[in-house]
Amino acid sequence: MELSAAVDEVEVVSRVYARRYGVERTDDWLLLKLHEEVGELTQAYLSLTGRSRVRETDGDASGMEESFRAEVADVLAQLMLLARRFDVDLDEALERKWFRWRHLVEPQDREGIR
Repeated sequence: MELSAAVDEVEVVSRVYARRYGVERTDDWLLLKLHEEVGELTQAYLSLTGRSRVRETDGDASGMEESFRAEVADVLAQLMLLARRFDVDLDEALERKWFRWRHLVEPQDREGIR
């Protein structure tokens, strides 16, 4: 799935979520929800790395890893929704902000990248 297709799918799921839970997806909500998800990602990271008190919901190490992965996905999805709302073409923005540095990449920089 290309990035733009993923953004569209996240939009559809977000609309269903909003309808199901009676959420008005305002600009403020999109940004505040992103912050909420970043907070949950931070909590999952602290639990995963042993720098938080263990809660009953944390479970074992594999459960904490899955929780971390899920929170990464939540943050990415909320960021996609925010970008879509404000007409940010993520492909173009990444090209301009990050990928303009491709000329500096050397073969060893790609080691370990799948």
